[in-house]
Amino acid sequence: PSLFLLALLLGYFRARILFHSQHDPEDVKRALEDLLLRIFVYLGVAGLWYIGCVVCLIHSYRTARDTTERNQVKWILFGSLAALAPIGYSLYLAAFAPDDFGSGAATWPMFAASACFTAAFAISITRYRLMQLDQVIGSGMVYFLTSCVAGLVYYAVVFLGMLLVGTQVMPGPSLGIALAISTTALVLTVVRDVARDRFKKALDRRYRREKVHLDQTLQRMGQTLEQMVDPAGLAQRLLQASAELLGVAQGAVYLREGQPPLYRLADLLGPPPPLTELASGCPLVDALQIRPVLTARSAPWGISDPAQGQLRFLGGEVAQALTHEGQVLALLVLGPKDSGPYRPDDLALLAAFAQITALALQNAERHRTIDDLNRDLHAKVEKIGEQQRRILTLQSQLQIGAREQHAVSRGPAKEPAATDTEPWPADGIVGTSVAIRQVLQLVRKVALSPSAVLLLGESGTGKELLARALHEQSPRAGKAFVKVHCAALSPGLLESELFGHVKGAFTGAHRDKVGRFEMAHGGTLFLDEIGDVSLEVQTKLLRVLQEKTIERVGSGDPMPVDVRVLAATNQNLEALIRQGRFREDLFYRINGITIAVPPLRERREDVPELALHFLRHYAQRCGKGVTRIDDDAMVALKSQPWPGNIRQLENVIERAVVIADGDCITLEELPPEMTAIDETADEFPAPHGKETIPSRKNTRAERDQRERERLVRALAAAAGNKSEAARALGLARSTLLSRLQKHGLS
Repeated sequence: PSLFLLALLLGYFRARILFHSQHDPEDVKRALEDLLLRIFVYLGVAGLWYIGCVVCLIHSYRTARDTTERNQVKWILFGSLAALAPIGYSLYLAAFAPDDFGSGAATWPMFAASACFTAAFAISITRYRLMQLDQVIGSGMVYFLTSCVAGLVYYAVVFLGMLLVGTQVMPGPSLGIALAISTTALVLTVVRDVARDRFKKALDRRYRREKVHLDQTLQRMGQTLEQMVDPAGLAQRLLQASAELLGVAQGAVYLREGQPPLYRLADLLGPPPPLTELASGCPLVDALQIRPVLTARSAPWGISDPAQGQLRFLGGEVAQALTHEGQVLALLVLGPKDSGPYRPDDLALLAAFAQITALALQNAERHRTIDDLNRDLHAKVEKIGEQQRRILTLQSQLQIGAREQHAVSRGPAKEPAATDTEPWPADGIVGTSVAIRQVLQLVRKVALSPSAVLLLGESGTGKELLARALHEQSPRAGKAFVKVHCAALSPGLLESELFGHVKGAFTGAHRDKVGRFEMAHGGTLFLDEIGDVSLEVQTKLLRVLQEKTIERVGSGDPMPVDVRVLAATNQNLEALIRQGRFREDLFYRINGITIAVPPLRERREDVPELALHFLRHYAQRCGKGVTRIDDDAMVALKSQPWPGNIRQLENVIERAVVIADGDCITLEELPPEMTAIDETADEFPAPHGKETIPSRKNTRAERDQRERERLVRALAAAAGNKSEAARALGLARSTLLSRLQKHGLS
C-alpha cells in the first residue's frame, strides 16, 4: 500500500505540474491516463490481496485447534465475507462508472465494508478474548484496580460533600474548610495506602507459606519421578505428597495390572481399605474412566450414585484417576481433609499431580518393556553366537578331516594362499575367535618380511606353532626350521648348541659339531624362552645377529650364516633389562616386530573347538570311540581360568579320553577341581532375578534333588516355556530337555 500510494502521488503531482506549466494537452492527457492505469492496477492488486486474506481465514478456521481461536476466526471470516458485496460494488463503480466513483458514490459501500469488519472484530474480541480475563489479570493488577476504584469513590464523596456544603449550607467554602477537607483527603489517602499495603502483606504471608510448601513438594516429587522407574515407588510417592500437601490422614493407591486390567492395592495411609483389588467394571473404575475425578458428596434430589457409594465404602472422600492416552493406569483414593471439604483448587492440584505421575508411570512401564526386550535380545544374541561358534567348530573339524583325507589319498599338497581379509588355516592352530584371527592375520603379514619377530605370551599358548606358521608362510619355507629351547640348556651347552664346536674345544668334544645357526642357514631359527639365556651367551648372540657370522667354540674362523631369528618368551623382558639380566641392545635387535599371543582365558569361545580337536586326536591315538563332550562338561571347560592355557586343556582332554567308558565325555571324566566349581557354587541364579538357592558339595542324590528343584522353579517362573527357562538357567535348550527327562519332568 505504501508503494502504491507513493506511485499515485507521483503521478498526480506530475499531472498537476504539466497542467499548470501550459504543456501540450496531449502530454497532460497521457499523464492522466498513466495515473488512471496506476489506480486500476492498485485496485486489482488490492482485490487479489483481499481474496488471498479470505482464503487464509478459511484455512485458519479449518486448522484451528483451540476453540476460542476458532470462534474468533469464524466471526472475522463472516465479516470479510459480508464485506465482499460492498467492496465488489465499489470495484464495479471504478471499472464501469468512473464518473460516479470519482464523485463519491463508493463512499457509503466502503463505509459498510468497514462496518462489517468493525462489528466482526468487536464481537470476536469482546466475546471470546475477554472471557480469559482471569488469565491476564494477576494479583498486582487486582491491587491496582482496587486502589483506583477506591480513590475514585473517595474523591467522588469529597466532591459531592463539598458541592453539598457549597450549595446548601453556605454560599461557598472558606479557606479553612478547603484546607481541612484537603488535609482530611490526604490523611485518608495515606491511611488507605497503608491499609492496602498491610492487607497485601498479610495475604502474601498467608499464601507464601502455602506456595513455598507447594514448591518444595513439587520439587521433591519431581526429583523422585526423575530417579524412579518403579511403578510401586511412584504410586507411594504420589500418595505421600498428596496427603502431605492436602492434609489427609487416610488414603490408598491402586495400580493397574494384567489384561483384563485389575487394580491392586500398592500403598496406603491409615487403616487398610476393605477392598485390596478393584476389577475393571466396578462402579468406581467405570466412573473414573468417564471423568478423572470423583467426590463422595451426595447427589442432588437424593439420587444414589453407585460409584460414590463404593468410594465412601473404601473410606475415601475423593478419587482421582491417573490416565494416559485413554487408559486408567492407577487410582488414588483420599480420605477427608483435616481442614474441611475439598475445594476446587485442591482438586486442580490433585489433577496436576495425577498427570505428572501418570506420565512417570507410563515411562516406567516403557522402561520395563525395554529392559525385558533388551534381556531377550541379549539372550538371543548369546544363543546365536554360541550356535555360530559351534558351526565354526564343526566346519574347522571338517576342514581338518578333509585335509588329512586328501593328504592320505594324494600326498601332501600346497595350501591355497590366504586372502587379505581371511587368515590361512595354519596347521595345528585351532580357533575362530576374534583374538586368534587377529593374531593369524598379523602373522600372515609379518611372515613375508625378513624382520626378526618376538612372540610374547604365557606358557602353553602355542608360541611354537605360530613360529612354525611364520616360517611356512615366509619365502624361507623350503629351508630348515630349527628350534632351540634355551631354558633347557646350561649356558655352556647352549653356546655349543647354537654355534657348534670343533674337536677338542672342551672335555668331551671328540668330534666337530654343527651348531643350530649352521643347521638353519637359509631358513629360520626359533629361540624359545630367550629370557633365560645368560648374559655371556647374549653377548655372543648379539654379535652374530649384527655381523651375520658365527665362530664355533674352540675355533677363531668366522663363518657367514643367513638366518631369520624368531624369539619367544613368557617373561617381561623390559623388567629383566631394568634388573640387569637382559641386554637392552639385544632386546631391540630381536624385537623387530612383536606379536602378543593371547592366553586361553581371553579366547574362551575357542575352548569348544580346541577341546573337540584334542578329543578327536587322542581318541584316534587311544583307539576309542569317544566322539562328543556333554553340554555340562563343555560349560565347565569354558568356565575355567586355564592358567596352563592350551597345554593344560590338552592334558585334561587326554585324561578324559583315557578314562571315558562311553562315547561321550561328561563331568565325571573331568578333574575334580573343575567340577568342584560347578558343584560348590555359592549360589545358583534363579530365573528373572528371584531368590537364589544355596548349594553345598554333598552326595549325588542331594545334588540331583537340588537340581530338580531348580528346574521346577525355572519352569514355574517361565510359565512352562522351556526355551525361556533354559535362558534363565544359562543352559542350552537341549541340555534342559535332557535334564528334564533325567528327572522325569518332561
